[in-house]
Amino acid sequence: MYALIIRPQQKRLREQQALVRALSVGDEVMTSSGIYGIVTELEDETFLIEVAEGIEMRMARGAVAKIETKGAAPAAPTPDADDDEPSDADDAHDNS
Repeated sequence: MYALIIRPQQKRLREQQALVRALSVGDEVMTSSGIYGIVTELEDETFLIEVAEGIEMRMARGAVAKIETKGAAPAAPTPDADDDEPSDADDAHDNS
């Protein structure tokens, strides 16, 4: 009886705890209520999730059902002095 009831529950609990520990800023997640968003801030028991541009919600960490995509820190844009001038690659596609 132990193997049929208790073991699967313990396994699910360990998987959920591992999921919560793996959570990081930039991850796209789905909550247990079906809300999709991007993690913007992590706290001890809660996290902020951006569900639309400028709209954030505070949720319990345990509410994460799955991590859709692991986020990466956004790369810093490299300054390019020639942004205003068309490049040679742009000229190669000119159909005139």
